[in-house]
Amino acid sequence: MAFEEDLGFDPSQPRDEDYTLSATGLVSKTFGLWTRKIVQYIIIIGLVSVVTTLVSFVLLFTVFGTIGLLSPDPINYLFGVFVLPSTPDLTLIASTVVFGIITFVVNAILSGAAIKFALDDYGGQTAEIGISFSHSLGKTTRILTVQVILSLIVSAVTGPSLALLTRGMEGFDFSDPFNPIISPEAFQFLIMGSILFMVGGIFILYFIIRFAPALAIVVDTDLSAIDSLKKAWELTSGNFLHVLGGQILIGLVVILFSMIIGLPLGFVLFLNPYAVVFEVIFTALLFSAPSLIYIAVLYRDLMARSGPVGSDLPEYVL
Repeated sequence: MAFEEDLGFDPSQPRDEDYTLSATGLVSKTFGLWTRKIVQYIIIIGLVSVVTTLVSFVLLFTVFGTIGLLSPDPINYLFGVFVLPSTPDLTLIASTVVFGIITFVVNAILSGAAIKFALDDYGGQTAEIGISFSHSLGKTTRILTVQVILSLIVSAVTGPSLALLTRGMEGFDFSDPFNPIISPEAFQFLIMGSILFMVGGIFILYFIIRFAPALAIVVDTDLSAIDSLKKAWELTSGNFLHVLGGQILIGLVVILFSMIIGLPLGFVLFLNPYAVVFEVIFTALLFSAPSLIYIAVLYRDLMARSGPVGSDLPEYVL
C-alpha cells in the first residue's frame, strides 16, 4: 500500500503502479493537477512571481536604461546579466546583484512549496498551502544548493564560448550602419564561440535531463543536496529519452499556452515596447507552476520505474 491510513490516503488517488506514465502522460497528468488546483498554485507561486517580475523590470529600466526582465531562475539569470547592453557604476551593479540573491532565495522557497503541494496532491494526501511553505522553508538551503550547482555547471560549460563571442563582438565597427566593418580576427572568434556554444549546449541539455527530478527529491526526502543530485542521476539512468521527451513536451505546451496569452496582448499593444513585459507578467501569474508540478510527476514516475528495492527514500513515497 502506497500510504498508510494515518497519512490521509485517498483511495480515489493513484497508487504506485499508476505513477508510471509515458512522456505524453507526464504532461497530461501535470496539467490535470494544475487545472484542478490552479487558484492554489497562483497563490503559491504566481502572485509573487508577478511582483519579482515587476521589480526586475524597474531595476533594468532604472539601472541599464533598457526594457527587459531578469529571470528568477539562476541559470537563466546568468545569461540575462551577460547580454545587458551597458555597464553601470558599482552601486547599481550591487543593487542588481542583491536583487538576484533575494530573487534566488524567494524562488527557491516558492519552487519547494509548489513541488511539495503537487507531491501531496498527486499522492492522495491533503495538500495545504501553509504546510507546503513551512516544509519548503526547512529545505531552502538544499534547494538553493542544487540550483547553484546547476548554475555553476552551466557557467563552466558556456563560459569559454560566451567569452569568445564577446571578444568577437568587440571587433565589430558599426560607425557606418550601412557598411559595418568586421575584422577577420573578430569573425574567427565568433565562429569558434558559436561552435563551442553549440557543443556546450549539448552537454548542458544532458546534465539538465539527468538532474531533472533533483528538486523533488530534496523536497520529498531528507537527503542532502549532493545526495539528491546523485539520486536524480540514478533515477534517470536508462530513462534519458523518456525524460527528454517529457521535458520537450512540457516546454512546448507551456510555450503554446504563453503564446495564446501573448498574441492578444501583442495585437492590443502593437509596436509597444512594454508588450513583452505585460506578456511575461501574465505568463508568470498563470504558468509558473506547471514546470514545477511536472518535476513532482516525473519524480513519482521515475520512482515507480526504479522499484522499492534498496531505496533509501521514505516508505510513503514508494
